[in-house]
Amino acid sequence: MEAGLWGVVLAGGPGSRLGGDKPWRTVGGRRLIDLAVEKAGRMCPQCLVVTGQVDQFLDLPCSVIADRWPGQGPLAALATAFLDTNAQSILLLPVDAPLLQIELLELIMSLRPGHKAVAAQGPGGLEPLLAWYHRDCLPAVLRLMDQGERRPRMLLGAVGARILTREEVAAADPEDLSFLNVNFPQDLEKAKQIANQRVSFDT
Repeated sequence: MEAGLWGVVLAGGPGSRLGGDKPWRTVGGRRLIDLAVEKAGRMCPQCLVVTGQVDQFLDLPCSVIADRWPGQGPLAALATAFLDTNAQSILLLPVDAPLLQIELLELIMSLRPGHKAVAAQGPGGLEPLLAWYHRDCLPAVLRLMDQGERRPRMLLGAVGARILTREEVAAADPEDLSFLNVNFPQDLEKAKQIANQRVSFDT
């Protein structure tokens, strides 16, 4: 794996719609944070968690840093990751996508040459939190933040990101499992059911 590539897991949100404690909810017997860190570690030589509560993540087998702008959203967390590491590029992963498929991550990474960012088109639209960003994106991130912009999808347009079409995504993740985000209790139950079914099928 290439030097300077970091897998960064965003774990700064309060998870209030889920009832709190989102990173420690479990799917398939494993915490969401552990599943995300494992995926990041499989794809990148270095792994990092950005959070507003560092002391709660000290048991993880990777680096953990405090968000420079806690509560300001994913753009702030991405800026923090670039500013506080030597990362030349970042594979950004959400903490709440327990069924994220490695094949989709591999496809995103394969499309990097010639681009500053690569992101997927999910069933609900652009997925800027499941994406790869080069350090050249940092000025645009900081500029958007200065403008009061907190929507991470705005960064994709600002840097001319390569967006995977729905057809391209389907080749890597035909069931769109990577886009099942655990935001509400019913999402968590759905993810658990799918995970259990897949384990039963595989065995």
